[in-house]
Amino acid sequence: MRLLFEIGMEELPARFLKQALSDLKSNLETKLNNERIKFDEIKTYGTPRRLVLDVHNLAENQEDLDLVNLGPAKNVAYVNGEISRAGLGFAKSQGIEPEQLEIVSTPKGEYIAARKFMKGRATKELLSEILKSLVLELNFPKSMKWADKKLRFARPVQWFLALCDSEVVPFEIEGIASRNRSRGHRFFGKEFEVSNIEEYFTKVKENNVIIDIEERRALVKDLVAKCAGAGEQVHIEEELLDEVTNLIEYPCPIVGSFNADFLEVPQDVLIISMQVHQRYFPILDTNGKLLPKFVVVRNGIESSDFVRKGNEKVLSARLADARFFYQEDLKHPLADNVEKLKTVVFQKDLGTIYQKIERSKEIATYLIDVLGCTDRKEDVLRTVYLAKADLVSNMIGEKEFTKLQGFMGADYALKSGENEKVSLGIKEHYYPRFQGDLLPTEMEGIIAGISDRIDTLVGCFGVGVIPSGSKDPFALRRAALGIANVIVNSKLNISLKALVNKSLDTLVADGVLKRDRATVETEVLEFFKQRAINIFGDMGYSRDVIVAVVDKDCDNLVDALERVKTLESFAKEEEFGKLLPVLKRVGNISKDHTDMIINPKLFKEDIEKKLYQFSVELSNKINLAIEQRDYTNYLQEIIAGKDIINNYFDKVIVMDKDEDIKNNRLSQMKFLTDIFTEMADLNQVEER
Repeated sequence: MRLLFEIGMEELPARFLKQALSDLKSNLETKLNNERIKFDEIKTYGTPRRLVLDVHNLAENQEDLDLVNLGPAKNVAYVNGEISRAGLGFAKSQGIEPEQLEIVSTPKGEYIAARKFMKGRATKELLSEILKSLVLELNFPKSMKWADKKLRFARPVQWFLALCDSEVVPFEIEGIASRNRSRGHRFFGKEFEVSNIEEYFTKVKENNVIIDIEERRALVKDLVAKCAGAGEQVHIEEELLDEVTNLIEYPCPIVGSFNADFLEVPQDVLIISMQVHQRYFPILDTNGKLLPKFVVVRNGIESSDFVRKGNEKVLSARLADARFFYQEDLKHPLADNVEKLKTVVFQKDLGTIYQKIERSKEIATYLIDVLGCTDRKEDVLRTVYLAKADLVSNMIGEKEFTKLQGFMGADYALKSGENEKVSLGIKEHYYPRFQGDLLPTEMEGIIAGISDRIDTLVGCFGVGVIPSGSKDPFALRRAALGIANVIVNSKLNISLKALVNKSLDTLVADGVLKRDRATVETEVLEFFKQRAINIFGDMGYSRDVIVAVVDKDCDNLVDALERVKTLESFAKEEEFGKLLPVLKRVGNISKDHTDMIINPKLFKEDIEKKLYQFSVELSNKINLAIEQRDYTNYLQEIIAGKDIINNYFDKVIVMDKDEDIKNNRLSQMKFLTDIFTEMADLNQVEER
């Protein structure tokens, strides 16, 4: 059998569509599995006006159920051959007579049991309730009621189409009954009736609706791209493409234009205005310069001068606002805005953004010294001072162009007479803004960005604002990832612990730290540790290798990455693979032993002396290798001792009857374990 279910409604917000389809599919899978109804796959389709589920090879009947419920043990259920109160109580709870109880053998002994057989019902008998519950249980970020209905849904529901092969699956919600009827495009389609599922797919397309999201997306992208003329290209952002795809049922691109005088405003402002506010695709020349043209995607099948002119008029008003904000902002230097930040609260317990800037300047001064870039101190601190000044500009403060924070600050800085390094630093201190984004290239942006993010991260932990589940209002995960990515990309040899403590110093001096300092330090460093695991994992390194390194130490992320790289390479070698069991054996034997005092006078075998001599020499060599960060040499030296350690285990029983000898040998194993885990916890590396 095949099941088709369509929920028809008023236009759904674009951001709701994919999640609603995912939830519907997941919920239906759960319900079918719970009802023991087998199926091959569930396909989903959707437009703003419809959510569609298509279930293939649906079983005609539930699977039969043969249940065996265990009760008390036999010796509890029967006493002297007579059923006990416990046995009678179990039989009653199962709804059967005592004579129907069975005795079954289990690994734990014999128990009484009640066997129940349930014949599977016809699937069609169950579908009505399943589909009805799907609608009633579907949740959205925002729901509404309408008319006199009690049903809550994202938008008013208008129809249900429910077919099992060619039969209607009957149910009713709030007076809306399921039928074999659907509707086409709102303006270029009509209501239609179908006799089977295949006919639905034919007729919905005939009525100018493309229900497959990926097919619709590909068509939008292709049609929009073809709107470019000679020497032109349409700028298509994937995020905007997804949004437009989920706003329409059939795409019809229309090319519009605007007054070229608006091009005096930075093109990023104009592009943001078109993309975010109007959902237009900008048209650029082949060099990436904005042209006074755009593409709007109409939900329809034919072009329209009326629609084009209407969109041009709306965009002109938007761009006029942008030009006004921009011209007003240029009437005074960017630095004048900093004073206004004293009235802008960053977080209620952490004070204003101006206070945040002052703390960030202290952290930046520390980083300048640590990184040895005192020659750029003036530019770095100027960058920190001005980095947030555009937040109170007309362009950003009016909430119209918040995506341009940093970019506008950079532009205003240049036009205010600031040098190019400061301007670039203002823009780059926001990098990376999201996963895969650009990273800062110059020290002004690097230090300003780290200082700003570490103040946010440690400050929020310091007042108890900590991410939990999906809740992360200050984007602390992104802040920590940003710091880690910048450190790794720029190869900054800095200590995370020292950086966190410098931030804590500024919070204490500002009188805003609310929680125990040591606790905050521990939590933030653990937070960084998880981010480091994610970053190194995204680079393609094995999780066991990453964890082995990070669990040992990830205070210096650049050094930790070097250890990950080296260990990943060695982990693939045959000789290292042979060494791993030896390392793990040494580690397991000594894991509960803490004493490392070794008395050579207690050695009974020559191999003990040889291993001791090797261990002392190895310790000296690996200490030098660690100091020089020569991790290749470190691992090679350890591998060189594989045979002598194996020989030791062949001839020596560590757990000797003599307590002193045993403890001496355990101390020797503990000494070796500490050597083996100096670079990473090699015991966690899996054999390849």
